[in-house]
Amino acid sequence: MIHENTFNNDTLDDDFDDESGREVTRIPQNKNAKKQLENNILKQAERYLEDIAEDEHAYLQKSLHQLAEQEPYFDVLADELNQELDAKVANDALYLLDFWQEIHEAEDLKKFSLLNVINEQRFQADFFEVFEALEIGENKALRKNVIEEAFKLYELGFYTGCAPILYAQLEGLLTDVLIQHGYLKQQDTKFVDVYKIVPGLKGNEIKSLWHKAKIAHELNPYFSELAAYKMDNSSTVTATRHNILHGTELNHFNQGRCFVLWVWLFSAVNFMRTVRS
Repeated sequence: MIHENTFNNDTLDDDFDDESGREVTRIPQNKNAKKQLENNILKQAERYLEDIAEDEHAYLQKSLHQLAEQEPYFDVLADELNQELDAKVANDALYLLDFWQEIHEAEDLKKFSLLNVINEQRFQADFFEVFEALEIGENKALRKNVIEEAFKLYELGFYTGCAPILYAQLEGLLTDVLIQHGYLKQQDTKFVDVYKIVPGLKGNEIKSLWHKAKIAHELNPYFSELAAYKMDNSSTVTATRHNILHGTELNHFNQGRCFVLWVWLFSAVNFMRTVRS
């Protein structure tokens, strides 16, 4: 689907004038059809990145680096989206393009806010459509209620409440999937490594996200692609997840960090729905 290139000198800074007059190619969308499966979403994002006009790419880069003033991980995403076309781009960066597409619906580009895409009914409807396709056992309804509350907190700007919920749901969904597929077994309040994948555990008792991530990799190597599970390549994110949840880190309760967590959660849910018992 081809759209007029709206990135020109009438709407953006002079630095992003469209001298070539090239059109912007969007990822094909069908609002009346269900989202494509995980691998197709990523392939569409790759094609979008290949076909993006130079002025739009420059504006995307500028926007991400500006957002990095609030959340440093946006620099990581910007760098990934600035790689050579034949390079492997991290999946969370590709998913960011799914959010970025909404800029083509904006009447005024200067008023478009990437971070506010989370508040749009269209995104939330897509998210829960994918969520309903998950196989995660009896916790599904309760987990949906919690995520709905996180959407409300984000819209209200209550990021001190939103960020811990999103971190917790990322780990909770991983736990649900491992239980559903028989890799974890709950005994009272403990989780046991059924196949003894993690060495050196007393009673094979799982006690950390790292342990769960190692087991998840055995279920499917793709889990290692999810930044939330391997803590990715940002030392800031690695350090602050633990400290946020344990109450010693107070500098990252902001919209930028919550937005990144929504990107990760969307990526995780899209992948998890393709994993079947």
